[in-house]
Parts: sequence; C-alpha cells; structure tokens
Amino acid sequence: MKNNILKRSILIISILLLIVCAFSCVSAADNSEITMETLSKNGIVVHYPSNWGYSESTSNYSFMALSKLDSIDSFGVGQVNINFEKKPIEGEFYTFVNDTYKSMQRDSSFDLVSSGGLMVSNIDAVEYIYTSTENGVEREHKAVWFEKGGQAYVMMYSAPTADFENDLYVFDYMLSDIQVT
Repeated sequence: MKNNILKRSILIISILLLIVCAFSCVSAADNSEITMETLSKNGIVVHYPSNWGYSESTSNYSFMALSKLDSIDSFGVGQVNINFEKKPIEGEFYTFVNDTYKSMQRDSSFDLVSSGGLMVSNIDAVEYIYTSTENGVEREHKAVWFEKGGQAYVMMYSAPTADFENDLYVFDYMLSDIQVT
C-alpha cells in the first residue's frame, strides 16, 4: 500500500513537472520573438522592446513618443506610453520643475504620490509619480526630469491605473539604459 502511494505521488509530481516545463518552454518561445530596437533624437538614445513602437503625442513639447503597440488608438496615440519632452527652463531647474507640480497639486484631477531625486546617465534628476483623472479615466504617471544644455528634459511613462504596473519595467529599463549625449 505504501508502495502504491509512493508510485502515485511520483507520477503526480512528474506530471506537474512536465506541465511546468511545457509552460516555461512556451513562455521562452514567446519572449524570444521580442527584440530590442534603438531610437535616437535630440541627444537622447533609448533601447526599447519591439512590441513597442513610435506613436503620436498630445504634448506640444514632445520630441519622441513610444507606446505599447497594442495600446495605440485610431489617432495614433498610445494609451500605455513613454513620452520624451524638452522645455526651455525659466529660472533655476529645480524651481522650474517643482513649480510645475505645485500648480498640478492645486488641480483636483491630479494627485501627487511621491517625488525624489535620482541619477540619469550620470546626471542629477528628479522623479515624480502621480495620478490623474480625465474624462473619467484614471491614469498613473512616472516622470523623470533632468537638465541638459539649458533645457528641461522629461521622460514620462503613463498608463491607465490598472495597466501601470504591468509595463513599468519597460520604462525602468529604458531609464537605466538611456544615453544622453
């Protein structure tokens, strides 16, 4: 009897291992189809996965926008996107950036989650994470600002709140690998 229980246990474990292995092989095959692409503009070089692509932006200051390809709407704007903007600095950089978020805090459709300092390509930078609500859609944003040549650059990831965490790793990878020339 103990022998039968042992044999059944080994059989069940073997079947479970085969199922796990099969799913792992399928996942590995799916991931192998994604390659890395490179985009360079305005002194910024980024590498991004091939399931993302160039898209339109609604910002007048945008010089480069990337979106998850399956999130691009009929207007060419991605609902899950990473946008690069460049703005002329009026006054001191940190005051300029902080003032941007102070004015947003007065708007009830924005909610600042966190802020802090970090480095981007060996340049001091400032990070802001916030949520916004527009037309009943809540979105989450992660914006990283840095100064280059008297201009304020911002790299911003934006997605509907329910999708934000799913693709945040793409933004974090691009940020860690960005080249500022």
